[in-house]
Amino acid sequence: MLQTENIQAGADDFKERYENEQPFRKAAEEEINSLYKVIDEANLTKMDLESQIESLKEELGFLSRSYEEDVKVLYKQLAGSELEQMGVPIGTGLDDILETIRIHWEKDVEKNRAEAGALLQAKQQAEVARMAQTQEEKLAAALRLELHNTSCQVQSLQAETESLRALKRGLENTLHDAKHWHDIELQNLGAVVSRLEAELREMRSEAEQQQQAREHLLAHKAQLQRDVASYHALLDREESG
Repeated sequence: MLQTENIQAGADDFKERYENEQPFRKAAEEEINSLYKVIDEANLTKMDLESQIESLKEELGFLSRSYEEDVKVLYKQLAGSELEQMGVPIGTGLDDILETIRIHWEKDVEKNRAEAGALLQAKQQAEVARMAQTQEEKLAAALRLELHNTSCQVQSLQAETESLRALKRGLENTLHDAKHWHDIELQNLGAVVSRLEAELREMRSEAEQQQQAREHLLAHKAQLQRDVASYHALLDREESG
């Protein structure tokens, strides 16, 4: 009878321990479900960031195309129809376009200077005999005015070139900052996902251990019940005898 009571007490103790473990198991399952929700939210955030990055890329591409079109329009306005007749290629990069514009204007300046010098010399030779000093002065003034206008156009072109370069640097800095923040956000999300996955694996391991302990307790309880049943059967046979 003492052994039976001990067995029954052990069974009750195992039952009580099992019932006490149930709230912990329920809390662990709720925590796992909440972790799944956190992972889903992290995935949604990642998708949202990727969508924002694609939008920024499209906006940057649009700005780049608009920038190239503005440069080409400016190039045509400054160069005029003469370059189109000459078939001068327009580079896709800003440096190529600026270099082409610079070479063209240098050639025009040299050409204007040469023409102005030749014209001035021809006028001087034609008017030497007639001593038309007044006409020569007017011609010289006109040439000086033309040279002055050409210099003003060159300075304006240089100012436009600096403005375009500043715009290019601003776009490149914006793209670099966007890529930098995107990399940081991806790293942070990766760290959060890794941490959540590690916690999930740990909780799964604990749940498996609890499940194994529960199965062990159930097996032990079943064995105890079989032993108790055998003992009662033995007592019944002895009483019957």
